[in-house]
Amino acid sequence: MKPLRFRLNLKYLLLAVVAAALLGNSGFRSLVKNYREYRRLGAEKARLEAQHRDLQRQRREVSAKPAIEQAARKELSMLRPGETEYRFPAPKESDK
Repeated sequence: MKPLRFRLNLKYLLLAVVAAALLGNSGFRSLVKNYREYRRLGAEKARLEAQHRDLQRQRREVSAKPAIEQAARKELSMLRPGETEYRFPAPKESDK
């Protein structure tokens, strides 16, 4: 019975020594901290690359002349010389 108990205590002692060496060592903590930062920066890089692709797509759309004219007409209510814009009130609920 003693050899089994001795092996069990030895396992716990060895586990405690390994845990103390890993967790007590500032190098291991630094490694874990750097790994977490690496993962965070990788996610941020992916987000920024997606944003960059979206901005490039928007730039290509805006560089096309019809897109500029359409945006100016819709958002700024701009008209060409000689054009007339007709605006009608929205239908009332009772008219529907």
